[in-house]
Amino acid sequence: MDLLGQTDTNAPTFVNCRAYRVLLWTGVKTGNAPVHYTVRGGDQHGWRWTQTGAIQSGANQWFRVALKLPHRMEWLRIEVSGGTQALKSKIVGVRG
Repeated sequence: MDLLGQTDTNAPTFVNCRAYRVLLWTGVKTGNAPVHYTVRGGDQHGWRWTQTGAIQSGANQWFRVALKLPHRMEWLRIEVSGGTQALKSKIVGVRG
């Protein structure tokens, strides 16, 4: 499932991302279990880049993840998994 709750693995979470070189993802999760994430970048020709990781913060603690994109991508998909907990987050794109 992605951050927006979409389960179609071909559906991007964000489109028109070509202007961004870094995404800053901040938020809070309600449980102690780690949240595993996969970020995919691509375009109409498919997914061409993948980065994985885990958010290890405790319950109700802030987290921050900097996602450095290796090159400009039109679409981004952020998939998350890990226990039954709520995840509230904000993503800001850095242009450059």
